[in-house]
This record gives sequence, structure tokens and C-alpha cells, in this order.
Amino acid sequence: MRNKLFSLTLVLLFLLASGILFGAQKEASVIEKRELSTVEDITLADLSDTAEETLKDQFVLRDSLNRMYYRTRIFFSSLFGKSNVNGAEVQVLTDEVSRINNGYLLNSGLQYTKEELQSAASRGYNVNEFAQRYPEVKTYVYFPTRYEELLSADYGFAPECQNSFKAQLSEGIQMASLNIDSLETYQNYYYKSDSHWNAYGAYQGYADVIDLIGKDFDLGEVRKIKEEITYPYDFYGNISAKICRLSEADHLIDLKLEGEKTYDYYVNGEKTNLNSAKEEYAQKGNATIFSDYDLYFGDNAYERIFDFHQEDKPNLLIFADSYINTNMEWIASHFNRTVILDLRARGAEFDLDRILKENGIDAALVLYYYNNMYFNGNEYIPLP
Repeated sequence: MRNKLFSLTLVLLFLLASGILFGAQKEASVIEKRELSTVEDITLADLSDTAEETLKDQFVLRDSLNRMYYRTRIFFSSLFGKSNVNGAEVQVLTDEVSRINNGYLLNSGLQYTKEELQSAASRGYNVNEFAQRYPEVKTYVYFPTRYEELLSADYGFAPECQNSFKAQLSEGIQMASLNIDSLETYQNYYYKSDSHWNAYGAYQGYADVIDLIGKDFDLGEVRKIKEEITYPYDFYGNISAKICRLSEADHLIDLKLEGEKTYDYYVNGEKTNLNSAKEEYAQKGNATIFSDYDLYFGDNAYERIFDFHQEDKPNLLIFADSYINTNMEWIASHFNRTVILDLRARGAEFDLDRILKENGIDAALVLYYYNNMYFNGNEYIPLP
């Protein structure tokens, strides 16, 4: 019996490998929103891992079988994987994805250990060191709270990481958070299937930031909402991609604010049009492997600069990730010059002293998604 099973396994592996070597390969999966490994990615130096990744990514009927697999997991989790946490019904779908009331997806699988708490403390210490090194620059931190951070420790999440981070900051560093006082508020501020805040969450974050920094600088009033734009295309976000888009669809929304001003916008030193990607999305939607959020609001470049030519306003430096893409123009409209750095994309030429001096920076804002805020080593501010 064992010999028959072994022979059958060999035949299946042979057929699978033949299909990969001689069949048409897929370079990307739209339902998973990512590029796939192909035969060309197999290397002798790392043969085992690269061959395994290619086998996982190139089998016949891959998309259909993957969706069948996740449908099965979601079905059984609906029977056995539910729990009530802080008034929310939490359903663990996979090791990476959970679902709460009304179909909203969360990133699951976070177990806050002593190592994670130490990582968060280390990140907070780094921000504090920046503030101590540059006392002439007022330093601020904003936390765009997600519901994961509010769930109890019994579920695997805890607010201790934010507390561990905050404990390292001196009194001179001002802080604020997106106030999620209920599940309903969370659902008003975030997409169902994506980890990013929606336009209204971004707007509240924008208002919070201006109120926070406006305590020390004259930034003017928060701009009011003029118009909501809701696009008709089905939007399956970056969390939904982890389960092959087997979730409820969202619709991408954007806001136009009153008091529009002219400005110059630069990406990695090159002047460009901030709205070109938005115009393309409005016409065609999204048939790419990029999420609607990334396609509409633009990629995460290392350096972006807004120059509103308001000499009577301060200059701002923002250490940010993709969360800032939604509301960066709104925030920048209250400043003279705003420099936004995504440290994940920085090169070896990074020179913090030069950036601060050349741009006459008066204030610095740290605004990251919680996973980057506490755990992502690439987000450390590299001090001289």
C-alpha cells in the first residue's frame, strides 16, 4: 500500500512539474493581488526554496483551487471559529485573517510577546532620540487606531504595544490617536476589506493632526468637506487578497475639501501631478494586481514634497507609510513646505541633517500603521 501511495505521489509531482515546465505560466494573480514565482525565479543557490515557491504558484487551476480551499476554511470557521470579544463577534477565518460584525476583515495572528513589547519600546525610544537630537524641531506622534488594537489579550491582541511605545516618549512629544469609541465608529472610518482607513477615517485623522500641531503653530481652520466621490467599481482590499477576495466588496471613496489651494508636488525630486492616477482609475477602474487603494492614491515613494508657497506657515516633515497617501495633500495645505518620507524605500544616501536643514523643518510628525509603528524595523528613523 505504501509503495502504491509513493508511486502515486511521484506521478502527481511529475505531472505538476511537467505542467510548470511546459505549460503556460501565470506571472500574477489578480485575486491575490501579487506577482507569482515562475521557473525563471528558480536559482541553484537557493534551489529548495525557489523551486517550492514556484510549485506553489504554478499548479494547474490554481485560482479555482485556491478559492475552493478558502471557501472550505471559511465555511468550517463559521461553525467552530466564532467568539465574542468586547461586544464584537470575531470569526477567525485563517491564520492571517479574521472577520468581525457585518463582514469587516481584520489582520489576525498577532501574538504580543515580550519580544514584541520590547520592539515597540525600542521604536518609541528611537522617536524620542530624534526629538532629543533636534530640539528645535517640534515632534508629534499620531496613531491611526485599528480595531485589532482594541481587542482583548485573550484574542491575541492587546493595547500594551502602544503603551510600551508611549512610555519611551518624553513630555515634549505631543501625541494623539484616532478615537475609536465603538465598533460603529470603526466601521465608519475603515474599509471592510482593507487595512487602510477610508476617506472619512482619513479626514478625521487629518483634522486630528491639524488640531495637534495647531496647538503650537498657527495653521488655520480645518477645511470642511465639499463633496464625496464614490466610485462604482467593486473594491477588494489588501486583507481580502489574503483569502482570494472571498469577502464583501467595498467601494472606494474620496473627498473634495473646501478652500483648495495651488501647490507644486514632487516625487523623488521630480515634479509631477498628484491626481493623474486618480483620473485613470475614474475612467478604467482596476484590473491590475495592485489594490485599488494603491492604484488610486499612488505608490509609496521614498520622498514626496508639497510646496504651497505659504511663507508665513511652518515647514513639516512627516515620517509615514501608505496611510498618509489619503490625506497628505489636506495636511500639507496648512503648511508652507511638507516633506514626506517613507523609510521603507530609503537608499544609502539618506542624510537626515541635510533634509532638516535644506527644508527648514519646524515640526516633525510620525504617522504609521500600527504594524509599522511598533514592529517594522525598516521604519526606524536613521539618526546620524
